[in-house]
Amino acid sequence: MAPNPQKPMDYRRLTRQHYKLEMLLGLGRSSQVYLARAPDGTKVALKVPRREVRTDRALTERFAQEVALSLTLNHANLVRGLSGRPEGEGAFLALEYFEEGTLEDRLKKGPLSREVALDCLSQVAQALIYLHDRGIIHQDVKPSNIFIDGMLFKLGDFGVAKTRENPKPLERAGSPFYMAPELFLGEPATPASDAYSFGVMAFELLVGKRPFVGETLEEITHAHLHKLPPPTNLPPHLDRIVRNLLAKDPAIRATPKAFLQIVQGNPQAEASPDPGKSSPESKPPKSKGLFGLFRKK
Repeated sequence: MAPNPQKPMDYRRLTRQHYKLEMLLGLGRSSQVYLARAPDGTKVALKVPRREVRTDRALTERFAQEVALSLTLNHANLVRGLSGRPEGEGAFLALEYFEEGTLEDRLKKGPLSREVALDCLSQVAQALIYLHDRGIIHQDVKPSNIFIDGMLFKLGDFGVAKTRENPKPLERAGSPFYMAPELFLGEPATPASDAYSFGVMAFELLVGKRPFVGETLEEITHAHLHKLPPPTNLPPHLDRIVRNLLAKDPAIRATPKAFLQIVQGNPQAEASPDPGKSSPESKPPKSKGLFGLFRKK
């Protein structure tokens, strides 16, 4: 009788001690990330919370949520969690490892072609649609959280996600370069604020630069609140949808779903008015207590 083929490894049963650490990949405010190997030789990104996270209840709950989301969400364009323990001395999260790194790493080598950029954005849009349909707001959509495997692009890092169970995360999150105007004003994150961050990234990938820049936090803030995106050389349908994603008013902002429909050639896709033609767009309400609202990432 022929021997039974070896069963695939059940990663869910693994503890942190089962993984062999190889090198430190990065240090975050709340965790260290290592390149490690599972017992079957598979490379993983192993995230281990810092000691202060394990001793602070609010930080512990935040890490536990990241573990839970990473292990339960299932979409081709989301980074897959392999195993993890949410709390205690053995807390950890093992994630897919990406040899090619992040979209931010890729952009340092030069801009993407328009075809690849649209493919990337379409995949991220699908990931956001999946999250928003489940009441999850990512809160930190940006190139450094997009991971690359050939022509597959995956959104990762749920450390500051807002969920139905946790509608008030520990802190306001996100890089100022990608944050929606309403977040600067102290308003809560919504799917529309994720859409704006996606719009900033779409502009960056398709045009080759960010729509709003500044040398200081004050300059970046002013640009998001008051300035319109600069002209582009994009085809009219792409220019229009990207600008609609960057509408100052979240009530009329386009969605990732609308972007996906436009890219797929659906002219009936829902799109917002051109933000350049709406007076409230360039005159949002005055910010209050702005610089205490978030910490720069």
